[in-house]
Amino acid sequence: MKNKITISVSILLYLFSMQLLAQNIIGKVTTASGTTLPGVSVYLDGTTLGTSTNDAGEFSLISTTKFNTSLIIRFMGYEDVILSNPYEKPFWNIVLQVKENEIEPVFIIDDGFTRKQKMQLFKEQFLGSNKEGKACRILNEDALILEFDKKNNRLLAKSYEPIQIQNDYLGYLVEFDLYDFYVLMNKKSIKSADVYQSMFLGTSQFIDNAKHEYQKINRDKAYFGSSMELFKTLIHNSWETKKFLLYEGKFAVNPTNYFKITNEEGLFKVEVKEQNNIGLKSKKFNVFLNLLYNKKRQSQIQFGTKEFFVDEFGNTSHRDQIIFGGDIGTQKLGNLLPLNYQPLKSE
Repeated sequence: MKNKITISVSILLYLFSMQLLAQNIIGKVTTASGTTLPGVSVYLDGTTLGTSTNDAGEFSLISTTKFNTSLIIRFMGYEDVILSNPYEKPFWNIVLQVKENEIEPVFIIDDGFTRKQKMQLFKEQFLGSNKEGKACRILNEDALILEFDKKNNRLLAKSYEPIQIQNDYLGYLVEFDLYDFYVLMNKKSIKSADVYQSMFLGTSQFIDNAKHEYQKINRDKAYFGSSMELFKTLIHNSWETKKFLLYEGKFAVNPTNYFKITNEEGLFKVEVKEQNNIGLKSKKFNVFLNLLYNKKRQSQIQFGTKEFFVDEFGNTSHRDQIIFGGDIGTQKLGNLLPLNYQPLKSE
């Protein structure tokens, strides 16, 4: 039986540059004709840090820390602007271009499955089928277009507006701009048991709307044992003080034999050392390892890249080439925390 492989990519663009002293991101947003635009949404991708322009079209985003992520400028009826290095300039003059009419004709195609069946699989692979995922509600389901590609046995999805997800378990409203989504099946099926691989890609904004203390406690539960904590453990070589164990097959191994970490002034370069007896027999780089968290939560991690970069927040590059299975593989958007999240306490 083939192992299921899942890819969950929540951030579209990553900036991996030198960490410098924090500074504000300041700018002004206008149309091509020079008209100022109030109420434009401005936020750091994957975080809770956002603001909107004032009556003069000006914005100032205050942050005590620099984040290796993009700045998104979004306003209805205009093309999004994505700044991959928002700290590059002391002041930004942003000109928004009117979005061309992208409404496409909708054809009713008989792909063999009902919308209800496709929506169920979409939610499982996008939100998650665990308690965190099941606690999420999509507030604008009608914006989603779902199609089963019978030729390639894939469920595809797109949305003409950001998907709004209320996560009642963690106390966040997430606006996710879906850029790409697919679920690859082992055969022509819509059943979750036949999923071989899934992936979603996009930008996100988190709005903290927690109303109960237990939601903040749940955030810590979601953090511990997550990929975010794993990558922090990796770059700081804190395996002994954390609850992660690394395995090659059934044998526990020393992580230093598999990873070389270089601190490049606050940004960590991770080099994966290929072992002769691991990975699939392929010309492509492929290293496959097992993880155990807290002596019971089992995961698999597959590296299709020889090197990648990690910042202090556990934000990584090459997320489409770092594939998780098992426990971490089941953690979808319902488990997703903002990049600026810090746990309330140590586990």
